Formats: sequence, structure tokens, C-alpha cells
Amino acid sequence: MPETYWIDRFEIEGLYVRYCDLVDSKRFDELGDVFMEEATGDYTQALGPGVISPNLKSLVASMHLNLGEGSNCGATHHNVGNFTIDIDIDGNSASTKVHYYAVHRGINDCAGALYSMWGQYEDRLEKTAAGWRVKARVYKCFLSEGPAAVVSASVR
Repeated sequence: MPETYWIDRFEIEGLYVRYCDLVDSKRFDELGDVFMEEATGDYTQALGPGVISPNLKSLVASMHLNLGEGSNCGATHHNVGNFTIDIDIDGNSASTKVHYYAVHRGINDCAGALYSMWGQYEDRLEKTAAGWRVKARVYKCFLSEGPAAVVSASVR
């Protein structure tokens, strides 16, 4: 175990809290505080075949489209917990599994609807000069309730 394990673990947990804060306040352009520029995201299991984000720019664009201004998604509330954090012996990379619960209020075409999701972020992280950042994410949704059109422009 790296001697900075507990500090690293605290910082990694904080990274997920920061992600929730940024998404819920719809400050998607600040997601570079959480993800590396070249971060990949595999959303296939939750959103359908071929839904891959090849980098941060793509992820931010997707967040604006599906949850931002002009979308069917109003207020959101994201929660994280059940952190499994495995920091590599070198102390510069880690694997995580973090459970999430997210609720989204529908607006516009989905006014009055709620869409809720329960799942897990399975991430690879790297420690950078700016702190821990997600390098690769596999996004899993175990349960959902409500119309997916609240959070997905492709379902409209």
C-alpha cells in the first residue's frame, strides 16, 4: 500500500463528490476538474450499443445536449457511495467502483416526469499534477425508473 493511501483515498472520494456538484449545477465545462482530456467513457451498458465518449470534449458536449439548456432535463441530484478504491502500488493510478443514485426532473417535453437511475462508475484514474483524474469510465446502470427521454436527446 502506498504511504499516501489515506490521503489519496480522501482525494479520490472528493473527486466523485465534485463530479456530482458539477453535474447538478450544470457546470459541465468544468468537468476537466474530474476527467483527463483524453478520458474515454463507455456508456453502452446503460445507454445502448456504441455509446462511447472518446474524450473530455465529447463528454462535455453530451452533457450539454442531454442535461443542459434546451434539453428535457431540469434539476438533478446525484449521490455517490460504497467506494471501492484500489490504488496501485506505484501510487499514481487507481481502479474504482463507486455506486451512484441520480434523479432527474423532466421539463419541456417531459414536464412533470422523474427519471431515476441506480448504478456504478467503474473507473481507471491517474494522479496528475492537478490531482486525481478519471482516465477511463465504464458507466453501468443497474436499475432505472421513469422515461429515459428526460436524460437522452436520442430517445425523443
